[in-house]
Amino acid sequence: MVQLVALYRRPQDPEAFLRRYREEHLPLARQMPGLLSIEAGPLERLGGDAPYWYMATLSFPSREAFEESQRAPVSREAAKVLMGFARGLVEFALRGVGE
Repeated sequence: MVQLVALYRRPQDPEAFLRRYREEHLPLARQMPGLLSIEAGPLERLGGDAPYWYMATLSFPSREAFEESQRAPVSREAAKVLMGFARGLVEFALRGVGE
C-alpha cells in the first residue's frame, strides 16, 4: 500500500478552510480511481508548537495505482480546487514507497 500524506499549516481562517476542504475538495478526492480510503483530521500539538495543523492520508493499493490515479481528470480537478485555497499551506509526501 502507498499513502499520499498531506500536511497543512494553520490557515488564517480555519473555519473557511475546512468548509472549502469538506465541500469542494473532498467530494472530488473521493472519486479518485484506485483510492482505498481517506483519513483526515486536525493534529493535536504535544509539547509545544507543531508546524502542522491538519493532516490527510489517502491510501492506494500500490505505487502504480497511485500514479495512474494522479493522471485521472478528477484527480487533477481535486488538486486544482485544493490549490485554490490551500496553496502555500500544504506539503505532500508519499509513505510506504520502499516497503
